[in-house]
Amino acid sequence: MDRERGIFVCDHCGNQQELPATLDYVDIESPTANLCPLCSTALSTSRLDGYSLLCCARCFGMLIAMDCFAEVIDAVRTRENWSVQTVRTRDQDPSDRVIACPLCRKPMLAHLYDGPGNVVIDSCEGCQMNWLDPGELRRIALAPDEAARRDPENLD
Repeated sequence: MDRERGIFVCDHCGNQQELPATLDYVDIESPTANLCPLCSTALSTSRLDGYSLLCCARCFGMLIAMDCFAEVIDAVRTRENWSVQTVRTRDQDPSDRVIACPLCRKPMLAHLYDGPGNVVIDSCEGCQMNWLDPGELRRIALAPDEAARRDPENLD
């Protein structure tokens, strides 16, 4: 594992692969009637360090309440216990797709996340929920914050 870049690198061929989308410390509990907007699998009630969220047991996309979003990111940072010192390019553009909120089924607003990670997240203002595609929670949590991007030599 190349912890500085947040990827696996094959010692033999040099092939690079992102960290898996699944987080071992997310407790997936019971399925709900709400469907994953990416793969149409039933979302399951889940917990991450005491925070409730809905998680897809198939693709590991996550629906997280806006009022605990920052705390969930901090919990992942604490669990992962290392920081990535690079910012990868974004995989998508906000205009690439429109997904329906798993709770109210209305279109979610796709937008650039204003924090680290260089990702597009989907938000439902009515339900006060954020949808993160597989791997995006880890990508946000492990990316350097703004201060680290300005001065990568001075990381805590």
